[in-house]
Amino acid sequence: MTRRPDLLLGGIPVARRFGLVNWLGLATFFRREMSRNFKIWKITLAAPAIRAILFASVFGLAIDQDSTLIGNLPFMAFLIPGLVAVAALERAFESSAFSIVYDKVEGIFGDLAVLPLTPGELVLGFSAAAVSGSLIVSAVVWAALLPFGGSLPQNPLAMVFFVSVGSLMVGLFSQISGLWARKWDYITSVQTFVFLPFVFFSGVFFSLDALPDFLLPVARANPVFYIVDGIRFSLTGQAEVSPLFGALICVAVTAFLWGVSYRLFSVGYRMKS
Repeated sequence: MTRRPDLLLGGIPVARRFGLVNWLGLATFFRREMSRNFKIWKITLAAPAIRAILFASVFGLAIDQDSTLIGNLPFMAFLIPGLVAVAALERAFESSAFSIVYDKVEGIFGDLAVLPLTPGELVLGFSAAAVSGSLIVSAVVWAALLPFGGSLPQNPLAMVFFVSVGSLMVGLFSQISGLWARKWDYITSVQTFVFLPFVFFSGVFFSLDALPDFLLPVARANPVFYIVDGIRFSLTGQAEVSPLFGALICVAVTAFLWGVSYRLFSVGYRMKS
């Protein structure tokens, strides 16, 4: 058999080179993750919309919308951006973490180590799928809530930015959680005791004005608060903190989580266990 000199270096097989980025491999990996996310669309797409409608219906019936103001906004105008944010962030968390844990349970997650993808490309592939899925889900949920008092975004670019950077932040956190988790019980505990408390203590259902003074620093230290506040600003034009400051916080936290996720993939953390 004739030797391929382009695949040999001093008689030792070497990895094929794809240039700076293996775009074909990255696109294939992205399609695989997106297909996984929406193959069960009744759970990943329809369920968040139905749940948001139920929340809006129940709160709409229980609270006097004409006289109730939260954060200087009518109640439903305040609530709907929070519901959109929750749907987007939950999809981002479930996208990467559930995919990673599923592969671990099936015993095939270690195969990622032999793919022609660098650690950075793996992080990018998971992240791109998480952000894309969240943008789709947030659009569907927002459209479903229009009859309940929703409105067109006052700042569409801000909405795309905050949904994207928020989904990227949570998606990276979900990658880290998925790598740490050995089975479904682990990732369920992270979702229940870490992710959901951060989300529901982020101002989805209440304004910072409603909190006692000693809890304000805790709420402001929650990076998810700035995502929710940014999405609310994009839809209503009102925010509790400067949107620019919130954007900087989100970018800083996202950059930190990207570094952590990249490092874990680089060292193969729990990829074969």
